[in-house]
Amino acid sequence: MTRRERALAVLRDARADVLVAADPGTVAWLTGAEGDLESGPSPFALPPLAVLDAEGALTLVASEDDAGGAECAVATYPGFTLEPLDPLGGARSALAPLVAGRRLAVEAGSVAAGLLDGAAWVDVTGALLRARAIKDADEIAALRAAVALCDAGQAALRAALAPGRSELELWARVRAAIEARAGRRVPLLADLVSGPRTAGVGGAPGARTLREGELVLCDLVPRLGGVWGDSCATVALGEPSAWAVAAHRRCVDALEAALEALRPGVAAGDLDALVRARLDFPHHTGHGIGGSTHEEPRIVPGSATRLEAGMVVALEPGLYGEHEGVRVEQVALVTADGCDVLSGHDLAL
Repeated sequence: MTRRERALAVLRDARADVLVAADPGTVAWLTGAEGDLESGPSPFALPPLAVLDAEGALTLVASEDDAGGAECAVATYPGFTLEPLDPLGGARSALAPLVAGRRLAVEAGSVAAGLLDGAAWVDVTGALLRARAIKDADEIAALRAAVALCDAGQAALRAALAPGRSELELWARVRAAIEARAGRRVPLLADLVSGPRTAGVGGAPGARTLREGELVLCDLVPRLGGVWGDSCATVALGEPSAWAVAAHRRCVDALEAALEALRPGVAAGDLDALVRARLDFPHHTGHGIGGSTHEEPRIVPGSATRLEAGMVVALEPGLYGEHEGVRVEQVALVTADGCDVLSGHDLAL
């Protein structure tokens, strides 16, 4: 079943006539249009919409500035303009012919309320998240490319480590390596912390300078081709502490055990429990990844979600002490009889 067919199944189950999606991950999933994340919300336009009717006709509703890259029909309205700004009015005018008089299935947390005035609608956010969890072959190929960017960034971090360099200097080299590999600018989220900051799980890079013997925790999440990669490694600058060596070994062992257990039919909560029996940490054990940075299946306590072939999961066990912390992470594709690890970055301390 293709992703458009899965979206149509969501529409039928909701007993609606038209699906209106606005979550950037869902829009990219359906239309191929990535959308700009680097410049933030536009004053000239609303975020693009994906509109799918019960006959399978798919349309991207976007400003003229944001309509590129779509693999479907496009309905546009003015973007950058010298006229008075009315992005809601523009989006409403482009959307109206596609939805007038019809019952809508919408992502209620993402679609602007002003676009739904007078419409009958039902929220299908959860159903779409479940539909997006299974990846098509082209999505898996895109995820491999996004994870390869993570590998390039992690290698650049290791090459740049030196006492006296700041976290921001490391960040600049990591980002440069990722964008050189991509051949373009890419949205990039990251934890990049050093020394005692690693005990706090994560955070943005800052002006702090590195010292001999300290740890650097680097979690990279770049987007390429409408999908996100993910990775984490913890690296020592010089000789690590005895606590760091032991914690790192435990984290790697837990990751390897989780990957060994990753296969169709396993409950996400059971996979989480397997890791937490070895480690005590304050965040999720893992999460799905694709059009969004965190998707189903979420590897968290008590989750009854069963893993299926085609799901892609980032597993990231960690340990955090009083003065320093460790986390390791790899991305894996669930296959018919196990998993295929997509990550290739070095996990050595």
